[in-house]
Amino acid sequence: MSRISSRICLLLAIFAALFAAGCATATLTPTPQPTAVPTLAPTSTSTPRPTSTIEPKVPPTLTPVPTATATPRPTATPTTKPIVNGSIARRHLQALSETIGARAAGSPQEAQAAEYIQTALGSLGYKTELQSFSVTTRARGGRTTFKSANVIAVKPGLSNSTIIVGAHYDSTDDGKGADDNASGVAVMLEVAEKVKDIPTPYTIRFVAFGSEEIDLDGSHFYVDQMSGADQQNTIGMINLDGLIAGDIAYVYGDAGSARSIRDWMLKTAGANFPLETRDVKELDDPDGTPCDCADYGPFQAAGIPFAFFEATNWNLGKKDGETQVSLQFGKRGVIRHTQYDNLGYIDATFPGRIDQRLNLFVTLLYDTLTQFKVSG
Repeated sequence: MSRISSRICLLLAIFAALFAAGCATATLTPTPQPTAVPTLAPTSTSTPRPTSTIEPKVPPTLTPVPTATATPRPTATPTTKPIVNGSIARRHLQALSETIGARAAGSPQEAQAAEYIQTALGSLGYKTELQSFSVTTRARGGRTTFKSANVIAVKPGLSNSTIIVGAHYDSTDDGKGADDNASGVAVMLEVAEKVKDIPTPYTIRFVAFGSEEIDLDGSHFYVDQMSGADQQNTIGMINLDGLIAGDIAYVYGDAGSARSIRDWMLKTAGANFPLETRDVKELDDPDGTPCDCADYGPFQAAGIPFAFFEATNWNLGKKDGETQVSLQFGKRGVIRHTQYDNLGYIDATFPGRIDQRLNLFVTLLYDTLTQFKVSG
């Protein structure tokens, strides 16, 4: 081999050795790479929401369907006839129950009421009589005696036979006695004014009884003063008591005879007025004797036919006529003998009822006194 070739071969050998050493080093010690910083999903930086407070699940509140007791409404007072009467009675009702007020038997207010009634009748041209009597009551403190009186006015008729119209004017101390019984007196006074100068089939005796609330003292005394002839001459007695508060207007009395004023009234009312009745036996005491609970009682006991006007509701409570209105009103359905017996309460609770009732009872009493005749 030549020298040049030898040198070339030597250089190639050296180069190969260096190349091999470099490859070995590269394999054993790799070039370090920069450690990558891992990219993490960014934590949310939005406004944090407050932790919700867990509320107990409550069923939605529903508007209740009204029931009879949810919002009590008074029984409507039906009427099918325009109000044409009662304005005069309304003025008397106001004077007796509001101006004078409670009129307990034997009190100055009872005497004031008697004077008011006597003056009212006298101003119409009636000759009046004050029939005085004494009342004795027993209490823990012993006996108490006081004076009371019946106020009487007579309207002559075409016949001497008589119809007695009666209403007590005293009251209890519990209320102002508007329903019990300024209402009855007020109706009587208006009718007395309306019939004063017109012919009537029978003579009419208007009687305002005193001391009814004690023991029917005025009506007992009146009947006791009647002779047998007086009783025989009496066609009937019409009693007016508690006319404006109760749900339903009633007339009670003897039925089925030619002298039945009650039957005539029911027929006359017809479709014009909502007037109901009950069997007279339902008014009697349990032993069948006349009830000594209203001023018709002494007349009934004496055998005198009667008709009794009242407003109450026999369908309520014990169904004995004592409950006048729904139990939500008054004192568990009772107006008479309670603090609720005043015009303000009755007018506000039963709008229009007073005027409708005064119209009804004035009209029926007027019609009876001017048209009723015993048949046969």
